[in-house]
Amino acid sequence: MKRRFQQLASLLMVGALTTTMLYGCGSAGSSTDSTSDDTNTTTENTSAGKEASTADIGEPNGGDEVTLWHYFEHEADALNKMVKQYNESQSDIYIVPTYVSRDELMKQYTIGAVSGELPDIGMVDSPDMASYISMGVFEDITDYLSDWEGLDQFYPGPLVSTQDADGHYYGLPNNSNCLAILCNMDILNAAGIENPPTTWEEFKEVCEKTTNADDGVYGFAMSAISNEEGTFQYIPWMYGAGADVSDVDSDANVEALTFLSDLVQNGYMSKEVVNWGQGDAYNAFLAGKAAMLESGTWQIATLDGQDKDKVNFKYKYVEMPKNGDNQATCIGGENFGVCAGSTHVKECAEFLKSMMSAENNADWCEIAGKLPVRADAVELKDFWTADERYKVFNDSMDFAVARGPHESWPTISEAIYKAEQAAILGEKTPADALAEAAATIDPILEETPIASQN
Repeated sequence: MKRRFQQLASLLMVGALTTTMLYGCGSAGSSTDSTSDDTNTTTENTSAGKEASTADIGEPNGGDEVTLWHYFEHEADALNKMVKQYNESQSDIYIVPTYVSRDELMKQYTIGAVSGELPDIGMVDSPDMASYISMGVFEDITDYLSDWEGLDQFYPGPLVSTQDADGHYYGLPNNSNCLAILCNMDILNAAGIENPPTTWEEFKEVCEKTTNADDGVYGFAMSAISNEEGTFQYIPWMYGAGADVSDVDSDANVEALTFLSDLVQNGYMSKEVVNWGQGDAYNAFLAGKAAMLESGTWQIATLDGQDKDKVNFKYKYVEMPKNGDNQATCIGGENFGVCAGSTHVKECAEFLKSMMSAENNADWCEIAGKLPVRADAVELKDFWTADERYKVFNDSMDFAVARGPHESWPTISEAIYKAEQAAILGEKTPADALAEAAATIDPILEETPIASQN
């Protein structure tokens, strides 16, 4: 019983964090257009914030109706097109997609974990899925995927976010994004730097040479805010140092946090990063107040779109820098799972496999401007390789890691971003801050280890 209450508390924390989290870790700030507009999500005939599809999803095909809940707004047309294609290809089930605002969908999962009232198929942000798995929201579909040859084509990072600690599958990843370094090449060139940094040592040198206190220009900007965005942006440095969440107070992680906190102590990064969401850090970079930015995939569309007229400088994306042989980035993105209680588990699993075929994953992600979660999908189009910016992110998927996955990820994440903030603000040494984080995280992981991402 105690364990059940712990899981419920963790799940409720997921709902609370969702209001401040990212769109698959796209910033919730004004600098992106990836956040859904919740003002248009409810209808008079439902109290759950759901909006049944009125799009063309094909005529009823004689199959049993299957419900699919999602919080895609701008991508809804692409999803409906895929659903229509599947509805017309078979007659076992008839899929009806329903848009639910992101916050409301998380609430419905929490309620459904107790009441049993869930859709047949549900969408979820990748780091949250383990928490919902632990509460029984999603169904184990391992038996329906074990012989599927397509499973070997998924990148490890996105795929592991659909599993529990025992390696059982509860769904499939749908799309991904990750982090890289965005450089203002005008500032770098003016400082005598021809090429962006590729190592931590070079990165620190660039920060030093491009910082101009008189003009209020810092060498680097990132989000170190006290929510999931802060953890998201810290993870690449943790794993890039050779550490991971299971040894959060290790010497390697102390090295990572020291590296970042030293940037602030040396004046190369503003202390304000503890208050900045990813949109705020992006705005500082766009205003010329930072030479480099830890940037997400989704910001390419913003640079090409609403902020196009503000980009009056040359810029370049590069992979996260290496620390010796170590290199890492962190993924965001959404998964789809088969929900517990569905009477059509096998049929829903078949739909997920079709939805996540190489061809459909390539088509979908091109339309939505996202990264494929299958390596063979990338090979089908030049969208992610012809544009050098997307290519950086696409290549980074080879060393991308997931947040968690773990049923208590919200608690783990909070311990991480609190440690990051304490060190950056100089309230604690990196070693002391991480020791405090370990006091929270280690007991959790002793009971339920984080699944391997290898």
